[in-house]
Amino acid sequence: MSFVRQVWYHNLTQELVILNDQLFKFPVIAMDTEFPGFLRSTLRGAPEEHFYQDLKFNLNHLKILQLGLTLMDENEHVGLSWVFTFSDFDEQTDFSSPTSIQYLKNKKGFEFKKQRKDGIPSAEFRRAFLPIFSSNRITKWITFHGIYDVAYLLKLMMIRTMPESMVEFAIIAQRHLGTVNDLKHMIRNCEYLMNGELGLKRLAELLNVNDTIFNGGSDSLLIALAYAKMKKTLKFSSEITDGFLYGFHYRIRGYRTFCYLITYYPNSLPF
Repeated sequence: MSFVRQVWYHNLTQELVILNDQLFKFPVIAMDTEFPGFLRSTLRGAPEEHFYQDLKFNLNHLKILQLGLTLMDENEHVGLSWVFTFSDFDEQTDFSSPTSIQYLKNKKGFEFKKQRKDGIPSAEFRRAFLPIFSSNRITKWITFHGIYDVAYLLKLMMIRTMPESMVEFAIIAQRHLGTVNDLKHMIRNCEYLMNGELGLKRLAELLNVNDTIFNGGSDSLLIALAYAKMKKTLKFSSEITDGFLYGFHYRIRGYRTFCYLITYYPNSLPF
Protein backbone atom coordinates (compact mmCIF):
# COMPACT_ATOMS: atom_id res chain seq x y z
CA MET A 1 0.00 0.00 0.00
CA SER A 2 1.44 3.36 -1.05
CA PHE A 3 1.50 6.34 1.27
CA VAL A 4 1.16 9.98 0.30
CA ARG A 5 2.47 12.47 2.84
CA GLN A 6 -0.16 15.06 3.76
CA VAL A 7 1.20 18.61 4.10
CA TRP A 8 -0.63 21.39 5.92
CA TYR A 9 0.63 24.71 7.21
CA HIS A 10 1.80 23.23 10.52
CA ASN A 11 4.20 20.71 8.91
CA LEU A 12 5.19 22.54 5.73
CA THR A 13 8.74 23.34 6.80
CA GLN A 14 9.65 19.84 7.96
CA GLU A 15 8.18 18.17 4.89
CA LEU A 16 10.05 20.49 2.53
CA VAL A 17 13.29 19.61 4.32
CA ILE A 18 12.58 15.94 3.56
CA LEU A 19 11.63 16.69 -0.04
CA ASN A 20 14.76 18.78 -0.57
CA ASP A 21 16.94 15.98 0.78
CA GLN A 22 15.25 13.33 -1.37
CA LEU A 23 15.59 15.45 -4.50
CA PHE A 24 19.33 14.73 -4.65
CA LYS A 25 18.49 11.06 -5.33
CA PHE A 26 15.17 11.55 -7.13
CA PRO A 27 15.41 14.61 -9.43
CA VAL A 28 12.33 13.86 -11.59
CA ILE A 29 8.93 15.04 -10.33
CA ALA A 30 5.52 13.71 -11.31
CA MET A 31 2.87 16.26 -10.45
CA ASP A 32 -0.82 16.99 -10.51
CA THR A 33 -3.06 19.74 -9.18
CA GLU A 34 -6.59 20.08 -7.93
CA PHE A 35 -8.53 23.25 -8.69
CA PRO A 36 -12.19 24.33 -8.49
CA GLY A 37 -13.24 23.43 -12.02
CA PHE A 38 -13.54 25.56 -15.13
CA LEU A 39 -15.35 28.85 -15.71
CA ARG A 40 -14.83 28.45 -19.44
CA SER A 41 -14.64 25.04 -21.08
CA THR A 42 -12.99 24.83 -24.50
CA LEU A 43 -14.79 22.81 -27.15
CA ARG A 44 -12.77 20.00 -28.68
CA GLY A 45 -11.15 21.08 -31.91
CA ALA A 46 -11.30 24.79 -31.07
CA PRO A 47 -8.48 26.98 -32.45
CA GLU A 48 -5.40 26.95 -30.26
CA GLU A 49 -5.62 30.65 -29.41
CA HIS A 50 -9.23 30.13 -28.33
CA PHE A 51 -8.00 27.34 -26.06
CA TYR A 52 -5.29 29.57 -24.63
CA GLN A 53 -7.69 32.44 -23.97
CA ASP A 54 -9.93 30.05 -22.01
CA LEU A 55 -6.91 28.73 -20.13
CA LYS A 56 -5.81 32.26 -19.30
CA PHE A 57 -9.30 33.29 -18.16
CA ASN A 58 -9.67 30.24 -15.91
CA LEU A 59 -6.22 30.63 -14.35
CA ASN A 60 -6.69 34.34 -13.74
CA HIS A 61 -9.96 33.80 -11.87
CA LEU A 62 -9.48 30.51 -10.03
CA LYS A 63 -7.25 29.40 -7.15
CA ILE A 64 -5.26 26.21 -6.71
CA LEU A 65 -6.54 23.79 -4.07
CA GLN A 66 -3.84 21.12 -3.92
CA LEU A 67 -0.47 20.26 -5.43
CA GLY A 68 0.62 16.62 -5.56
CA LEU A 69 4.31 15.79 -6.07
CA THR A 70 5.96 12.36 -6.44
CA LEU A 71 9.72 12.00 -6.82
CA MET A 72 11.46 9.60 -9.22
CA ASP A 73 15.02 8.93 -10.26
CA GLU A 74 16.37 8.85 -13.81
CA ASN A 75 15.80 5.08 -13.97
CA GLU A 76 12.08 5.41 -13.17
CA HIS A 77 12.36 4.24 -9.55
CA VAL A 78 9.56 5.93 -7.60
CA GLY A 79 10.32 7.71 -4.33
CA LEU A 80 8.21 9.62 -1.82
CA SER A 81 4.91 11.42 -2.52
CA TRP A 82 3.40 14.55 -1.02
CA VAL A 83 0.15 16.47 -1.32
CA PHE A 84 0.17 20.14 -0.34
CA THR A 85 -3.22 21.58 0.58
CA PHE A 86 -3.70 25.36 0.25
CA SER A 87 -5.87 27.71 2.27
CA ASP A 88 -6.50 30.53 -0.21
CA PHE A 89 -9.75 29.25 -1.68
CA ASP A 90 -12.97 30.34 0.06
CA GLU A 91 -15.94 28.25 -1.05
CA GLN A 92 -18.35 31.05 -0.15
CA THR A 93 -16.74 33.93 -2.03
CA ASP A 94 -14.29 32.66 -4.67
CA PHE A 95 -15.07 31.66 -8.25
CA SER A 96 -15.65 27.96 -8.84
CA SER A 97 -17.71 25.44 -10.77
CA PRO A 98 -20.48 24.06 -8.52
CA THR A 99 -20.30 20.70 -10.28
CA SER A 100 -16.57 20.49 -9.63
CA ILE A 101 -16.98 21.47 -5.99
CA GLN A 102 -19.50 18.68 -5.45
CA TYR A 103 -17.21 16.20 -7.20
CA LEU A 104 -14.28 17.22 -5.02
CA LYS A 105 -16.39 16.78 -1.89
CA ASN A 106 -18.03 13.50 -2.86
CA LYS A 107 -15.26 11.74 -4.78
CA LYS A 108 -12.04 13.31 -3.50
CA GLY A 109 -13.00 13.85 0.13
CA PHE A 110 -12.36 17.59 0.19
CA GLU A 111 -13.23 19.37 3.44
CA PHE A 112 -13.21 23.03 2.51
CA LYS A 113 -13.59 24.32 6.07
CA LYS A 114 -10.54 22.35 7.18
CA GLN A 115 -8.66 23.45 4.09
CA ARG A 116 -9.43 27.09 4.87
CA LYS A 117 -8.41 26.67 8.53
CA ASP A 118 -5.35 24.40 8.31
CA GLY A 119 -4.13 24.76 4.74
CA ILE A 120 -0.99 26.49 3.48
CA PRO A 121 -1.20 30.12 2.32
CA SER A 122 0.11 30.08 -1.21
CA ALA A 123 2.48 32.97 -0.46
CA GLU A 124 4.06 30.94 2.35
CA PHE A 125 4.45 27.91 0.10
CA ARG A 126 6.02 30.04 -2.61
CA ARG A 127 8.52 31.52 -0.18
CA ALA A 128 9.47 28.13 1.25
CA PHE A 129 9.50 26.11 -1.98
CA LEU A 130 11.11 28.68 -4.29
CA PRO A 131 14.74 27.79 -3.37
CA ILE A 132 13.98 24.15 -4.25
CA PHE A 133 12.00 25.06 -7.36
CA SER A 134 14.80 27.32 -8.64
CA SER A 135 17.72 25.09 -7.67
CA ASN A 136 18.19 23.51 -11.14
CA ARG A 137 18.15 20.08 -9.48
CA ILE A 138 14.75 19.13 -10.92
CA THR A 139 15.58 17.54 -14.26
CA LYS A 140 12.07 16.79 -15.56
CA TRP A 141 8.37 17.25 -14.72
CA ILE A 142 5.90 14.45 -15.55
CA THR A 143 2.17 15.14 -16.04
CA PHE A 144 -0.98 13.59 -17.43
CA HIS A 145 -2.95 15.93 -19.73
CA GLY A 146 -0.95 18.50 -17.88
CA ILE A 147 -1.33 21.95 -19.43
CA TYR A 148 -3.56 23.16 -16.58
CA ASP A 149 -1.26 21.54 -13.99
CA VAL A 150 1.75 23.33 -15.48
CA ALA A 151 -0.14 26.62 -15.58
CA TYR A 152 -1.30 26.35 -11.96
CA LEU A 153 2.22 25.47 -10.81
CA LEU A 154 3.66 28.49 -12.61
CA LYS A 155 0.93 30.73 -11.22
CA LEU A 156 1.66 29.41 -7.74
CA MET A 157 5.40 29.96 -8.04
CA MET A 158 6.21 32.67 -10.56
CA ILE A 159 3.40 34.69 -12.14
CA ARG A 160 0.51 36.81 -10.89
CA THR A 161 -1.51 36.76 -14.09
CA MET A 162 -1.25 34.59 -17.18
CA PRO A 163 0.77 35.96 -20.12
CA GLU A 164 -1.15 37.43 -23.03
CA SER A 165 0.00 34.92 -25.62
CA MET A 166 0.62 31.19 -25.81
CA VAL A 167 4.23 31.64 -26.88
CA GLU A 168 4.93 33.90 -23.87
CA PHE A 169 3.49 31.22 -21.62
CA ALA A 170 5.65 28.53 -23.29
CA ILE A 171 8.81 30.60 -22.82
CA ILE A 172 8.06 31.14 -19.12
CA ALA A 173 7.27 27.45 -18.65
CA GLN A 174 10.51 26.37 -20.26
CA ARG A 175 12.62 28.93 -18.43
CA HIS A 176 11.38 27.80 -15.03
CA LEU A 177 10.49 24.13 -15.52
CA GLY A 178 12.96 22.92 -18.12
CA THR A 179 11.58 19.72 -19.65
CA VAL A 180 8.06 18.37 -19.26
CA ASN A 181 6.60 15.02 -20.32
CA ASP A 182 2.89 14.33 -20.68
CA LEU A 183 1.68 10.74 -20.51
CA LYS A 184 -1.39 11.51 -22.61
CA HIS A 185 0.82 12.82 -25.40
CA MET A 186 3.18 9.86 -25.10
CA ILE A 187 0.43 7.32 -25.81
CA ARG A 188 -1.36 9.16 -28.59
CA ASN A 189 -0.11 6.57 -31.11
CA CYS A 190 -0.47 3.49 -28.87
CA GLU A 191 -3.47 1.60 -30.19
CA TYR A 192 -3.76 -0.74 -27.22
CA LEU A 193 -3.77 2.32 -24.96
CA MET A 194 -6.68 3.77 -26.97
CA ASN A 195 -4.42 6.31 -28.75
CA GLY A 196 -4.52 8.45 -25.62
CA GLU A 197 -8.30 8.78 -25.61
CA LEU A 198 -8.64 7.81 -21.96
CA GLY A 199 -8.24 9.12 -18.43
CA LEU A 200 -5.50 8.46 -15.92
CA LYS A 201 -7.37 5.76 -14.00
CA ARG A 202 -8.13 3.83 -17.19
CA LEU A 203 -4.52 4.14 -18.30
CA ALA A 204 -3.38 2.68 -14.98
CA GLU A 205 -5.80 -0.23 -15.41
CA LEU A 206 -4.53 -1.01 -18.91
CA LEU A 207 -0.93 -0.85 -17.69
CA ASN A 208 -1.82 -3.03 -14.71
CA VAL A 209 -0.44 -0.42 -12.35
CA ASN A 210 -1.42 -1.22 -8.79
CA ASP A 211 -3.50 1.68 -7.47
CA THR A 212 -3.55 1.03 -3.73
CA ILE A 213 -3.33 4.59 -2.58
CA PHE A 214 -5.44 5.43 0.42
CA ASN A 215 -5.31 9.18 0.84
CA GLY A 216 -5.30 12.42 -1.12
CA GLY A 217 -2.69 13.36 -3.68
CA SER A 218 -2.80 9.96 -5.28
CA ASP A 219 -2.82 11.20 -8.87
CA SER A 220 0.82 12.31 -8.86
CA LEU A 221 1.82 8.88 -7.53
CA LEU A 222 -0.34 7.15 -10.11
CA ILE A 223 1.25 9.29 -12.84
CA ALA A 224 4.72 8.29 -11.61
CA LEU A 225 3.85 4.58 -11.51
CA ALA A 226 2.26 4.69 -14.98
CA TYR A 227 5.23 6.61 -16.40
CA ALA A 228 7.70 4.10 -14.95
CA LYS A 229 5.73 1.19 -16.41
CA MET A 230 5.46 2.85 -19.82
CA LYS A 231 9.17 3.68 -20.00
CA LYS A 232 10.13 0.11 -19.15
CA THR A 233 7.69 -1.69 -21.43
CA LEU A 234 7.11 0.62 -24.39
CA LYS A 235 10.63 2.01 -24.91
CA PHE A 236 9.72 5.59 -25.81
CA SER A 237 12.37 7.78 -27.43
CA SER A 238 13.00 11.08 -25.67
CA GLU A 239 12.82 12.83 -29.04
CA ILE A 240 9.11 12.06 -29.30
CA THR A 241 8.26 12.53 -25.62
CA ASP A 242 10.42 15.21 -24.03
CA GLY A 243 8.93 18.69 -24.05
CA PHE A 244 5.40 17.91 -25.21
CA LEU A 245 2.16 18.70 -23.42
CA TYR A 246 -0.97 17.09 -24.82
CA GLY A 247 -2.81 19.53 -27.10
CA PHE A 248 -0.18 22.27 -26.74
CA HIS A 249 1.80 23.23 -29.84
CA TYR A 250 4.94 24.63 -28.27
CA ARG A 251 7.64 22.25 -27.12
CA ILE A 252 8.82 22.84 -23.54
CA ARG A 253 12.25 21.28 -23.29
CA GLY A 254 15.29 22.49 -21.36
CA TYR A 255 18.89 21.39 -21.46
CA ARG A 256 21.27 20.79 -18.58
CA THR A 257 23.57 23.42 -20.11
CA PHE A 258 20.71 25.86 -19.37
CA CYS A 259 20.35 26.73 -23.04
CA TYR A 260 16.64 26.83 -23.86
CA LEU A 261 14.83 26.29 -27.14
CA ILE A 262 11.19 26.76 -28.11
CA THR A 263 10.01 24.82 -31.16
CA TYR A 264 6.66 25.45 -32.79
CA TYR A 265 4.75 22.70 -34.60
CA PRO A 266 2.10 23.63 -37.19
CA ASN A 267 -1.50 22.66 -36.58
CA SER A 268 -1.33 20.02 -39.30
CA LEU A 269 0.96 17.80 -37.23
CA PRO A 270 -0.74 15.33 -34.87
CA PHE A 271 0.50 16.89 -31.63
